[in-house]
Amino acid sequence: MLLATTLLSVAARAQEPTPAAPDDRLIEAAVVNLSSPYYYPHLFARYEAGDTTLTLQDYRHLYYGFRFDDRYNPTEPTPYADSITLTLSRNIDPQGISPELFDDLDRQLKGALADEPFNMRYLNLATYIAQMRGDMTAAESHARKMRMTKAAIMSSGSGLTKDSPWHVLYRNDETDILTSLGARPTKRMYITFDVEYFHLPVKNNGNKGYYFNNGRIYSKGGKRENGSGHRFEFNPRYNPKSSRHLRNIEY
Repeated sequence: MLLATTLLSVAARAQEPTPAAPDDRLIEAAVVNLSSPYYYPHLFARYEAGDTTLTLQDYRHLYYGFRFDDRYNPTEPTPYADSITLTLSRNIDPQGISPELFDDLDRQLKGALADEPFNMRYLNLATYIAQMRGDMTAAESHARKMRMTKAAIMSSGSGLTKDSPWHVLYRNDETDILTSLGARPTKRMYITFDVEYFHLPVKNNGNKGYYFNNGRIYSKGGKRENGSGHRFEFNPRYNPKSSRHLRNIEY
């Protein structure tokens, strides 16, 4: 099933600090400190409310701080994932998503984003539905969350060397970032225990590949896949022909 929307095609342009890997100890100390501006319950409430004043540093604490939230379960997808896939499988519109599916998707996406609030493909789908319904306020809010989550991940490194990878909390984040860059890898391999390299047969912006650190996933008790068993999971809902459906939203 192809989703008629372009996923994260433009990176956040505001605030471009020197890339720096997240310091988990400092982030954990900040998000559990009631007197900290990054105290997680307060910061997350602002995120949920669509606060447009949240900065890139706020989003770094939101995204990487979610690792210390009880909801963080990177090796088991939200139970709503299957429902969303099933609903999309009922779509018969080759150019988008049939409006009669919107109510079901809205309900399922609310559940999915409650479990995985920074899942960019769910935010992308929520953006599309809101825009198709003419709710530009909600569409802009979802799009900003998606855009800033991407910016937070890409602020964690250059992505161009094993010593400066992009740090992610979910495997889907790797493929969503790559899709957003228009990168189409054909091989992936572990360079170190934590760092995975995606090789590109065709250069992307002059780059032969990108590096991701996904070690935090396995520190939660998950088992690393055997290298020979890796499979690519490009976003099945990404439709590169869909840009004409979306206007006035910067991704």
